[in-house]
Amino acid sequence: MIITSWNIRALNIKGKQRHLVERLSKEKSQLMLTQETKISGRKMEEILNKIKPKFECMSIDVKGSVGGIEILWNPTKIMIDY
Repeated sequence: MIITSWNIRALNIKGKQRHLVERLSKEKSQLMLTQETKISGRKMEEILNKIKPKFECMSIDVKGSVGGIEILWNPTKIMIDY
């Protein structure tokens, strides 16, 4: 299993969104933990819709100008029951 953790800081920047999509596709991560994204779970889902295969996400939303934590996983490789 390939697990990646990334303190991405400010995923609301388009270049970082592209980098995340490329990284998930290239590294073949099956599970990724992201911190300090500064975006909502809904925005993360929009970003993930650009990735094939589709990743699923659980989020703790940003509060003000801090936070944002996501757990992303490839449902074809990992089953998470929540």
